[in-house]
Amino acid sequence: MFELIAVSSRRRDASRARRRATERNGKGGSARMRRIQLIMMIGLATGITSCDFLDPSKVTNPTVTEERFIDTPEATSVWIRGVERQLASTINQVVMATEVVSDNVFNNRTLFSKVFDIPRIEPEDFDVTNLQEAIHRLRTMAKTGLEKVYPNDESATQEHRALLHFHRAFASLLAAENFVALPGEPMGEPLTPAQHLALAIADFEEARAVTSDEELAYSALLGIARAHYQGGARAAAVDVATEVVANAPQLVRFVEFDVTDGPTNQMQFAIFDSGQGEFQPLPRLDFLFPKYFSLSANDQSPIAILKGEEAFLILAEARIAAGDLDGGRAALHDLLDLIELRPKGRVNDSGQERGRNGGTWIFPNSADVLVAASPDDDPRAGLVLTRNAGPIEVPTISGTSVTREMIDAATEEVELLELLYLMRQEIFILEGRRMTDLGIRFPIAYREAQINPHIDFGSEYLKAQIPDFIPLDYGLDSFTYTEGDTLVVIHHNMNRRIVENLGSDFVLPFH
Repeated sequence: MFELIAVSSRRRDASRARRRATERNGKGGSARMRRIQLIMMIGLATGITSCDFLDPSKVTNPTVTEERFIDTPEATSVWIRGVERQLASTINQVVMATEVVSDNVFNNRTLFSKVFDIPRIEPEDFDVTNLQEAIHRLRTMAKTGLEKVYPNDESATQEHRALLHFHRAFASLLAAENFVALPGEPMGEPLTPAQHLALAIADFEEARAVTSDEELAYSALLGIARAHYQGGARAAAVDVATEVVANAPQLVRFVEFDVTDGPTNQMQFAIFDSGQGEFQPLPRLDFLFPKYFSLSANDQSPIAILKGEEAFLILAEARIAAGDLDGGRAALHDLLDLIELRPKGRVNDSGQERGRNGGTWIFPNSADVLVAASPDDDPRAGLVLTRNAGPIEVPTISGTSVTREMIDAATEEVELLELLYLMRQEIFILEGRRMTDLGIRFPIAYREAQINPHIDFGSEYLKAQIPDFIPLDYGLDSFTYTEGDTLVVIHHNMNRRIVENLGSDFVLPFH
């Protein structure tokens, strides 16, 4: 049924090849490699003086001026490597912050935000500032590449231009999905999510128009579908999603991490590398973890930022919203076909103690434990794994606990939507998507208001968006379980809560 066209294993191979080349060249690599690494860090070396990230071209290093860099051979190619590195850093910020805010994971023992789990999100919060700056930095670096580096580089190609448009589009998409508003340029007026989505679509379209790389073209197309979905543009989203399903259903676009040169996958450290699992999953999601793990000291798992599952979910939700429940079920069946093709990995996670060593809460750690999604739900088996009995098998791209029988048994719109949002939660776990589905958004950072004349200190944009149906006081993560129990009861079935509020402006964009 599916044609495999765009699983980006070659990106991982290329990353490993670069790492091996660096090792062969000795510590720090060749002179050219050292020059590349220096240039890639230009945007970070200037320091941060505002939340609206300074222009990366304003270089303070007297030996690496903008003019000298632009005259560097293959300047655009080198600049893009820096932009790709910044994308990885930005995804780290997005995933770490939003997953803790959501009901996916609980920060059980790290020094990362201790209030996002409540959730309490204040504009003064350092993590809010970091996330905003990361998105601004990505956008500005891509813009600088398009406007200053690319036009002055005779070796630059249309593919370079396409990649820069793609990365600027992705920055706009992240701004729209995660913030109540953000400026679109340094010291600029705040733009609404709808305005950022329009910018994302325009840049994704430009990337598609100039690239001859099929994978990049369909990645941009999927980005357009995701932007239309977030904006509630049902017909447009369906048109684009249909094209993706027909031509690139197995598409996956990753960001890569590098244990040698960085950045490393911070979520992988929090759930696996640390040996203790500082972030603990909601018990009904245990079977999907760790998702990110290393089989050697020099390996890092990538994070998917776009994948074909999105298109199937869009089609299913659109059909359900239009009253076509049979069509929605058919799309979800097709989605299960895709998930069955996705790889799984075997990993030794026996060191995982699920909070038994200095954790705040104790989590189940045995397959004997049943999980009820709420006090009103029937307990289910197979959601918790026994991790001290040997290697376990976990999905590395997408997995779900939803079965064909469950889909077929959902005869009402709300039942089918609840399953769909459970699938969204499971499929996009640890990819920074759940907070958006819950209708939560970060505020503009306070530091932005301190320097940006367009933002008043009384602005509504300095307040986080937390819908009134979101349980507070750690309610998103709470459950009843005592060591030795064979039943976990989660206090709030948030997929049902989302569907119960389908009339809200904050959730279910097609309704």
